[in-house]
Amino acid sequence: MPNQPYYIFQQTINHLSYDTIGTFEQRYSVNKKFLASNGKPKAVFFLVSGEGPLSSEIVNHNPFVNIANETNALIVALELRYYGESMPFPNMNNSNMAYLTTDQILEDLANFQVYFTNKYQLGDIKWIIMGCSYAGTISAWYRLKYPHLVTAAIASSSPFRAELRFTEYDVKVRQNLGAPCSKAFKNLFAYIEHLMLKNNSYVKSKFTCERQLDDRMFLYLLSEALTYSVQYDARFKIISSFCPKFVKFTNSSDDLLDMFSAYVKNMFLFQNVSCDAYNLYEFASNDIDYSGTRSWTWQLCREYGWFMVPSGPESFKPQQLGECWWQNDVCKTLYGRAMRPTVDRINMVYGSTNFKYISNVLFTNCGNDPWSTLSIDPNLVLPFSQQIYIPGESHCANWLSEQPNDSLELKNARSLANSFLRQFIKPDCDEGECGVKNGLCIAKKLTDLTATSVCISNGKIQITNQIKNQLNLMKESNSSISNLNSTHTNNTSGDDDDDQNIDLDDEVSTNEICSSSSSLSSNSPSKSFYLTLTLLFLSTISTLLII
Repeated sequence: MPNQPYYIFQQTINHLSYDTIGTFEQRYSVNKKFLASNGKPKAVFFLVSGEGPLSSEIVNHNPFVNIANETNALIVALELRYYGESMPFPNMNNSNMAYLTTDQILEDLANFQVYFTNKYQLGDIKWIIMGCSYAGTISAWYRLKYPHLVTAAIASSSPFRAELRFTEYDVKVRQNLGAPCSKAFKNLFAYIEHLMLKNNSYVKSKFTCERQLDDRMFLYLLSEALTYSVQYDARFKIISSFCPKFVKFTNSSDDLLDMFSAYVKNMFLFQNVSCDAYNLYEFASNDIDYSGTRSWTWQLCREYGWFMVPSGPESFKPQQLGECWWQNDVCKTLYGRAMRPTVDRINMVYGSTNFKYISNVLFTNCGNDPWSTLSIDPNLVLPFSQQIYIPGESHCANWLSEQPNDSLELKNARSLANSFLRQFIKPDCDEGECGVKNGLCIAKKLTDLTATSVCISNGKIQITNQIKNQLNLMKESNSSISNLNSTHTNNTSGDDDDDQNIDLDDEVSTNEICSSSSSLSSNSPSKSFYLTLTLLFLSTISTLLII
């Protein structure tokens, strides 16, 4: 393969029907510089790009590059359909957007993997799929649906439960801020709402926003500037740096407004970026949106929900920004009709409880990540997969570049994840011997820094002499492997045989699908601050990843 930033694969538009409607160009990137002299990799690291354009640099800058070098692995990253330049159609009207579903995305991955394996004669070389945030969600779902195609999956800071009213996000943000800082922000937002009734232009001008910006979206912009900062506190440091100064002015509304407006302008509205750049309704057009905003909002409106709504009257988030606002205003404005996400269907087919008997999925979650509330329940017993919990860290912290002041827990988590990846590629467990016993080699935590692997056969772990010696050496760590008394079964979920239904009448209606009231007007279109910030973050994250 000649070196170049992007390659093109002809991907099928509709996998779920015999009535073919053609193909589209799907982009992918490759890093092959770690291959052995014979040109054959020992493994393929399969990176999912997530809900934004694919940056070709992700194959060169990611947390597992060193392990790829160590194990002579090939790194491949695939851009998801409807993101970046992987566009199936020349426009994004509703009929064309109908092919943007979880099922179609997972079929894309399988189709691409088969193509790539055959084209470069990779044979039975192991594939490990991985990603952070939504990319990790797709990675784990792919292992769930196709356990025979990928040996393992790594899913970091990834949500797995679809939810209409994502109130837990708001609760977690307030917990992270702490009671004093959260109270100060509640006072501030109440003051802003009061000012908007008296002098709308003035309060918006404090944030360099125009008067015509939709009132509710203006409030959403401000609340998401705050919650986004908390989500990525590892970078923004709002909790440790901003809150101590902010709480001193809890009872001085004007001072709170001055401080927060300066923060928002400095962090988000800089270098001539205006509030209009965060106007979601700007993406109501059917024109191609290369940023991914229209595509991601479609996925929220149609399947996942994940509407970040206030958790109750104690929330600083304005009460007008509930799920009805999302369904009846945001979704309707962008796609012409109110929409109700099919969260029950997603949870039944792909929900986190389905992972109970899937092997070799490594879940990592951070203690301060608001998204962790939709991830794997820490109390869920996973006999054949593993979880790494990183206290005090924020969203995708273990995927960001190492910093001198990183916590010991974060450093240990990176080392342990690397050790798990080594076990996925070349396990301590003898795969041939284990296979003779009709068993599987399962990666397990050995210490806070290392993993090993054991053979599970007939419901019991077969401990080799090598593992026994390791356990004896590590006895003082209190992390010896406990016996498992469950029978391993591969549980695949999905509905491959269902035809793709492009009639959206079951999911949406031209009428309102829930009722809500608001004391503020909503006269003009607007945009989700969080969505755009996430996409901007994803487009530049390769500069922050471990080299």
